[in-house]
Amino acid sequence: MAQGIPPCTEGWAGLLGSLPVPPFWTADGKETGPLRSSSRSSGGVTWRCLELFLFLLLGLAIPASEGCPVDCVCYPSPMTVSCQSHNFLTIPEGIPEDSERIFLQNNQISLLLRGHFSPSIVTLWVYSNNITFIDPETFKDFTRLEELDLGDNRHLRELAAETFHGLVHLHALHLYKCGLSSLPSGLFRGLHNLQYLYLQDNHIGYLQEDLFLDLVNLSHLFLHGNKLRGLQQNAFRGLVNLDRLLLHQNQLQSVHRGAFRDLRRLTLLFLFNNTLSELQGEALAPLAALEYLRLNGNPWSGACLARSLWEWLRRFRGSCSTVPCEVPERLRGRDLKELQADGFRGCSSSESLHQLHGPWPPSADRAPPRDHPPLLSPAEEEKGFGLVEQPGLLRPPSMASQERACSAGTALRPRPGVARASDWWKRPSAFHIAQDASSTPFQEGPSPWLDPVGPQKARQAGLAEVET
Repeated sequence: MAQGIPPCTEGWAGLLGSLPVPPFWTADGKETGPLRSSSRSSGGVTWRCLELFLFLLLGLAIPASEGCPVDCVCYPSPMTVSCQSHNFLTIPEGIPEDSERIFLQNNQISLLLRGHFSPSIVTLWVYSNNITFIDPETFKDFTRLEELDLGDNRHLRELAAETFHGLVHLHALHLYKCGLSSLPSGLFRGLHNLQYLYLQDNHIGYLQEDLFLDLVNLSHLFLHGNKLRGLQQNAFRGLVNLDRLLLHQNQLQSVHRGAFRDLRRLTLLFLFNNTLSELQGEALAPLAALEYLRLNGNPWSGACLARSLWEWLRRFRGSCSTVPCEVPERLRGRDLKELQADGFRGCSSSESLHQLHGPWPPSADRAPPRDHPPLLSPAEEEKGFGLVEQPGLLRPPSMASQERACSAGTALRPRPGVARASDWWKRPSAFHIAQDASSTPFQEGPSPWLDPVGPQKARQAGLAEVET
């Protein structure tokens, strides 16, 4: 067997006996040997086998002399530059022009300017930095860009309306935890291929009319953890393919009866932990495909104004949380869904859902179900959203219970037969939908299963697949 080849197996020895183990290089061009580490000396043969396997899997890391920035690691096919967690204050120099994937998370970068990146980029992660300003032309002509993660830059605070114009192939945009208090009109103009938009955990207090008008392919919109006080009539106009809308943990006091008018394909709506005391049934009537509704954690009224919501809930065949009444005092703690018709006997019939919008749409008018990435990762399903019971979490309903009216506390699970989109499990925000929430959609109190670490742990796990 050739020198340098560990005796992993006889098959390897026969196949690779004449192949030398290549050296790895540091950014300053020094040869370090294959994955050299003093902590690995005790398991020499095992680690040598692993080193050889990684080399065969990924190929030789590119030396600094061939165009990799200092303190970064580069891999070809596709060209990948990994510069995370090095306390860079600026974008490192020497990023190859043909780079398709650039990972710059967990640094101290403060500015993104035109010329920092090449239009060949497909994936760019710059989350968890210190970005305070993005030049509106930073991403000009980046027609190949598909995923842009600017999340967890808490001092960004504002964006120019044209920042993302021209990103015609962008399908995932991460702007969570960026200190944003407003979103300028036209910010998402032309993003016709965008599917995932992460705006959670900012300070957004108002949504401009027709802000999302061009996002005709958007399927997931994350707006939880903001400071929204009301939803106007055209807040979500144009979102004809939206599947999941998360609005929990805002300060919502009102929802216009036409706010959800275009959302006929919506399957999940979270409105828990707001300050809603009433919600017209007419506002929910267009949601013909709705399957999961969470309304708990609001100070609901059980008075006459609740009649149209009560009637709508009686006809809803999906899963919903409890809707506990706060007032009047005699109904405090009672679930609005469980109230009897006698409780609304003295109310005006004009508040009935039948007169406001007509009866619940028949099943033939309901939008057909669509395949989509599941809301939760397999690990989270096992921890409580579907496969394992948690304290205070009710069992999933039987098939028979699906024929009954709205069932409270039904566990949230992907639909049977929906293929998993494995690529999206590398994207933490796709399943950490309430990672910093103080309560779950199903119960009061701390979550028994949501990961308190947040997205960074999942990001690092996903990046490990790129770098190992």
